[in-house]
Amino acid sequence: MSFYIIIFVILSLFALIESTNLDRRITGFFFLIFCFCFYVLSFVRFETGTDWKNYYDYFYAVGSIPFEDDLFEWAYSLLTRIISNIYENYNLFLAIAGLVLFFFQSFAIKRLSPYPIISLLFLWSIQFANILFVRQWIAIAILMFSVIYIEKKRFWPFLLLVALAAGFHRTSWIFLLSWWIYDLKLSKKTMIIILFGSISFSVVLTKVVELLSGGLGHVVQAKLDMYLSDEYNDENNGDLGLVGIIIRGFANKFLILFTSFYLYDKIKEKYPQFHGYLNLYWFGAVIYFSSISISLVFVRISYAFDVFQIILLAYFFKVIESPLLKLISLIVMICYLFLRMRQQLNGAYSEEFVPFRMIF
Repeated sequence: MSFYIIIFVILSLFALIESTNLDRRITGFFFLIFCFCFYVLSFVRFETGTDWKNYYDYFYAVGSIPFEDDLFEWAYSLLTRIISNIYENYNLFLAIAGLVLFFFQSFAIKRLSPYPIISLLFLWSIQFANILFVRQWIAIAILMFSVIYIEKKRFWPFLLLVALAAGFHRTSWIFLLSWWIYDLKLSKKTMIIILFGSISFSVVLTKVVELLSGGLGHVVQAKLDMYLSDEYNDENNGDLGLVGIIIRGFANKFLILFTSFYLYDKIKEKYPQFHGYLNLYWFGAVIYFSSISISLVFVRISYAFDVFQIILLAYFFKVIESPLLKLISLIVMICYLFLRMRQQLNGAYSEEFVPFRMIF
């Protein structure tokens, strides 16, 4: 556990330095150093990370699985097959897959965030900066990068990136809605009403899914039954339970959203793009609360939007003019992020990545 805490402390120190508005070329250099170090950690691990065994076994068995019968998405399956044919070593596969993830993730954060190291610190606290990545987070990294093309109003590159992301995780197709959501003009009041309405809507959606499920195909039906089962949800969420998950999600999301709403006018005046990032995160929260009562697993659909909280939070500090107030606010934020990381370190999956084991 100390491994994760030490990295958190180092990132926090550099985040404090970055917040002093040090030359962006200097902080950008250190940001890329951090990203490279995290990339290396992502492929020197062994028996560390959620679903390690499933992915590890799949890598060594993929040669005996016909491509058309493969349950994994085409891009992930194809990459696995190519690497396993060249050199059958899972850590080599992690190195290549990690290169895809960290390329898109690093340059997306550097391009979208006013304080990349602060965003990276946030990502470390909630996801360990993806050193323990699974295929969905490869997709999310690509989707983050695709927002650059939304801002440039270039639909075809955006579409191609979404298609590539869907090749790693099929839930990525929902991110196509970002093309319209990014520029959506809604008042803060309307956004709040829709957000609270999504919580009630989830109950209705649960009934609709139950009614339609009987008419689905065999494979889809089998997966749906698994995701809806109490056993599967309990296994994936430990002792928290549905109420605990909702309360924690409600607290985390509304803290980010209402801080965004409070600072919205001040930030948007200087940084118009903040409106788009807020729209994306807000839409993810709507999806989250609309689907959580169906199955705790279904909230994964919102992850591609949820990740924009790391961008929003960086903008909060960009508009604080008083150095003392910025310092105090950043220290409070670091304490908050430490608590979020602590939730991860003591969560249902902690035994899968604590301690951090390497191939050496």
